[in-house]
Amino acid sequence: MNQPGRGAGYILGHSDGELLRLEQQAEIFRAETEDVLQRAGLQSGMRVLDIGCGVGDVALAAAAIVGSDGEVVGVDNAGSALFMARARAAEAGVAWTDFVEADIHEFEPTGAFDALVGRFILMHLPDPSEALRRLTRFLRPGGVVAFIEMDIEQAGAFPDLPLLDRCVDWIASTYRKVGVEPNMGARLYPTFRAAGLDPAMHGSCKIENGPDSITYEFAAETLRTLIPAMEEHGIATEIEVGVDILADRLRQKAVGGDHCIFFPRIVGAWATTAT
Repeated sequence: MNQPGRGAGYILGHSDGELLRLEQQAEIFRAETEDVLQRAGLQSGMRVLDIGCGVGDVALAAAAIVGSDGEVVGVDNAGSALFMARARAAEAGVAWTDFVEADIHEFEPTGAFDALVGRFILMHLPDPSEALRRLTRFLRPGGVVAFIEMDIEQAGAFPDLPLLDRCVDWIASTYRKVGVEPNMGARLYPTFRAAGLDPAMHGSCKIENGPDSITYEFAAETLRTLIPAMEEHGIATEIEVGVDILADRLRQKAVGGDHCIFFPRIVGAWATTAT
């Protein structure tokens, strides 16, 4: 996700390292994303609009569902992310995808869509309900609206792992300082309702353990991208975080203490517009 709210910058940036982290994120949450899109009612032949598409994770998942009789249009304001999205779509052989560089607050599509989708995008918007109201205008009557968000502060370990708790707190605190909602999953219901939608919802949580878990590198790389903002807002310094050895420290403590790692809760909400 690279689409910020109006007047803001995407807190995680658009570096090569961040784009690779987003690909890693895609694999972590791939199954949950596909599940929500299926539950929401995406099907063959649909025309789908993916808002804040980033490197194309949700667009590719939607493209696999709608097939060559359908179409998926991804919109993002980061050209570097869209370059990677187009390359991934070409590699996957899904010619029925298109990616448009635009601000979602100003984007005006050609033609109507059957579904509006997005993942980890509403958390970055100053008024997500207003954004939904605007974007649903691009849907045909009875169109599907499906969004996926996370609750970052639900992440943790059992038994308790203080170093992981500190990482989660650093991330959530930084997001709040820059106006990003770290627990947008829990806020999807009131957001949909304020936009005039009556959502069904589903939540899930990825759980891992052991030395090979992707948790350690993912937490460290997320913090690496946040360090400039963390230092700017007095949350933590690069020395305090120790990002270059953070993944190894997390791994050693988790494995040594036989900890089970719980990822952020993922929440999907979907609804249909009036017919």
